[in-house]
Amino acid sequence: MSASNDNVQSKVERQDNRIVVTGELFDFHELLSQLHTIIDKLKYADAIIDFENCTSAFQQSMLSVCAQILAYRNRGVDFQLIPPADKKFANLFKNTGWGHFLDPRQFDPSAFKGYTQIPATQYTTPAEQHIAVNKILNVMLGAIPEFRRSDIAAFEWAINELTDNVLVHSDSPIGGLVQVSTFLKYRKRVQFVVADAGIGIPNSLREGQKDLLSDIEALDKAIREGVTRDPSVGQGNGLFGSYEICSKSGGEFLVDSGHARLKFNPNSGLSIQNQTIPYTGTLVVATIDFSDPKLLEEALRFNGEKYTPLDYVERKYETNASGDVYFRLADECLSFGSRVSGKPVQHKLHNIVNIAQDGVVTVDFDGVPLLSSSFADEAFGKLFLIIGPMKFMQRVRLTNMIPAVEGLINKAIAQRMKSGFSDAD
Repeated sequence: MSASNDNVQSKVERQDNRIVVTGELFDFHELLSQLHTIIDKLKYADAIIDFENCTSAFQQSMLSVCAQILAYRNRGVDFQLIPPADKKFANLFKNTGWGHFLDPRQFDPSAFKGYTQIPATQYTTPAEQHIAVNKILNVMLGAIPEFRRSDIAAFEWAINELTDNVLVHSDSPIGGLVQVSTFLKYRKRVQFVVADAGIGIPNSLREGQKDLLSDIEALDKAIREGVTRDPSVGQGNGLFGSYEICSKSGGEFLVDSGHARLKFNPNSGLSIQNQTIPYTGTLVVATIDFSDPKLLEEALRFNGEKYTPLDYVERKYETNASGDVYFRLADECLSFGSRVSGKPVQHKLHNIVNIAQDGVVTVDFDGVPLLSSSFADEAFGKLFLIIGPMKFMQRVRLTNMIPAVEGLINKAIAQRMKSGFSDAD
């Protein structure tokens, strides 16, 4: 998530205990360095973060800043946020949850209900991590059209591993933050960011590998198979497997921790550079490209063997050995009154039909008192056209519909059979 009015170069300045950000906040190191000066060197008990003239920000920078400010607040430091003057950008602070983590007195927790982005979410326990990951997977299933089973399994494995690393290895006093965005305009991509305020990867690895000479060497080893600070705690495959998924799919991967930054993109390959200003904690940015489904099928391999993890669809939906799926509509959608709310249902059902292979998908309308014609058309009329009449009738079973709902869905399907997709679709 980012917003931009122009391409103003970023500038971060300090005025006593006030940090002023001007232009685009692309990199977070200077801002955190100024925070360190204000709190740890000058011993201020409060700080002002002034974004009034900031024109855009990237989610990896903002999540890193939020994690560090949460840790400072945990130590008793008070913060005040001056939000951007631009209303659209200020609204982004509200929707992403950045504003709440920076200044909870001024910003409530994000109430964003869109189906293509997940606001910044904090987790401090395994139970909270589990809830956060399941929420993300549920939204992704409705956001990305034509997900394959290998896609959702690879995505789930990576986000589970990287968020779990925070709880197991980081010693972060505030747990972790995770945020997800989808990019569908040109390529089918998902980016998720995980940030913490812990001891960092180099310090964590040195607990078990005393011979590490530099932070650069630590990050280099961290993405290798089986490298961990303590084999009794973990197998050391989280960063390795996530890097493999991102790189083999044609996506991008970034790790920022201590005095080092590891970066991969398909154009320039892998690089690891020294960072003059260290990052206390760990930031991981994983971008997975789902445009070519064949690329992810072989991404997860450990000790030369292909690994196929149990996936979210199997755990949540499949009810028998034949692969049949039970889908309770009332649990999957908060509103049944608009085309916008019908689109993620269409994507989700389409994905589940494909993932279930030959299984029957039973859509239970129990608890759905009424729905709009636009919702019926978007969710079921278009789904009927996308998967085809024979497949729809063989693989999708609609149950517990009241007569009014049944009539609306029948009408939507009949109209789509007659008119097909319009240019507006």
